[in-house]
Amino acid sequence: MKKVLVAYSANNVAAREFIMGVFKFINEGHDWNVRMLGNPYEITPEMVRNAVLDGTDGILTGFNMVTAGYKELIKSDIPLVLNNFPSQLPPPDVPNISILHNDEIAIGRKAAAFLRMKGSFRTFAYVPDETKSWWSIYRQRGFRLELAKHGIPCRTFRGNWSQMETWLKTLIKPAAILATNDVTGTRILEACRTAGIDVPGQIAVLGVDNDEIVCNGVRPTLSSLHPNHIELARRAAEELDRLMNGKGKTNPPIFVPPIGIIERSSTQKVPPAGFLIKEALSYISEHATEGITASDVAERLKVSHSLLRLRFRTILKRSVRDQILDVRFAAVNNLLKTTQYNLEHIASKTGFSSANMLSHAYKTRFGRSPSEIRLQ
Repeated sequence: MKKVLVAYSANNVAAREFIMGVFKFINEGHDWNVRMLGNPYEITPEMVRNAVLDGTDGILTGFNMVTAGYKELIKSDIPLVLNNFPSQLPPPDVPNISILHNDEIAIGRKAAAFLRMKGSFRTFAYVPDETKSWWSIYRQRGFRLELAKHGIPCRTFRGNWSQMETWLKTLIKPAAILATNDVTGTRILEACRTAGIDVPGQIAVLGVDNDEIVCNGVRPTLSSLHPNHIELARRAAEELDRLMNGKGKTNPPIFVPPIGIIERSSTQKVPPAGFLIKEALSYISEHATEGITASDVAERLKVSHSLLRLRFRTILKRSVRDQILDVRFAAVNNLLKTTQYNLEHIASKTGFSSANMLSHAYKTRFGRSPSEIRLQ
């Protein structure tokens, strides 16, 4: 059994998927005894020396900068695989070390190709990471290179976030923006909302990482490019296993291409019928008890009321109002069953303007009043 130290933070989707990829490799039948360490920067010289004494067979980690712990690792002769080691730093010139990267240039190129094919944008722009991380710089480089192949210039946001709304207003519309990651993408969407800029009508926004919680938690939902973090980790684990078994010399750096684009509302100008229905149902489920109307749903999804009504009638064989009432009545029934609230209070919590309106709508739908249902 190989004793392996995996030092990797799990504070974002990329890191969590990387850890999933490591365990995917192990579960394929590799006999590893894994010790997890939450952060590579917790690796100290003393920890490395103890790992040598403890008979550690291999280490899988990543560094964005040279630290004392990193220097000790290089001297230790323990087989080492570095994930996403900064490309601007010279690779360690010692045996038993391999380096793997997400192909950040390919990420930028793929994003540019996708946006270029989406429509006749008058402006293409890139919003980098505030800390000017090396991976953000390389994504920008790939984005610019792909656009330059077709004679298209690229603007870059260089201010602080207090200037974002002003900068967005200066872009010649329609415009397409690549955000360096999903979190940056959601901030751009918020700036567009407060600036009164229509997304994706005036500006299309694409993120990177495909963090589903982040991408689906905003309106409009955020399209995102999905790097292959799991495959990167599986390849890293495979490489470490090879080094630990003494098979071959250190390989040149390995670059893993992205999976592809997961498209959502922020780049989808004319939603297909099924996509539109899905977005409408999601919004109704979350907000029906707040007193919304069919017009509110149409406005939120940036489509005409008549188109929304047609899609519901064609696909669901019902009206938008019926769907809203279904969600409200479900909430009413739950409160009737589980609380002693009076009807006025229940009406206020479920989107009805008064107890009388609630009673009338309820009796029309079910043939009995809310009070009768409660007594039953």
